[in-house]
Amino acid sequence: MQQLIQDEIVKIQSKGLVTLPKKLRQKIGLEKDSLVRVKEEKGRLVIEPVRTLPYLVRSYKEEEVKEFLEFDKEQTKDLKKKGLL
Repeated sequence: MQQLIQDEIVKIQSKGLVTLPKKLRQKIGLEKDSLVRVKEEKGRLVIEPVRTLPYLVRSYKEEEVKEFLEFDKEQTKDLKKKGLL
């Protein structure tokens, strides 16, 4: 299926502000206070919606991640010895 590319010319305002045209915001479901990711790809700026989860997600400290990875490594060795992996 061929995608139709809709060009829009917008002006970069002071402090780098850009207004995304309403029809483009509506087309991809961006509303007030939506989050977007802006990245550079091959000399172009790509703006894409960021979807958030409706619930809290726990973040882990670096030490907790290291502990988990070490535990996983030990468990993997044990399972391999038992022929389960």
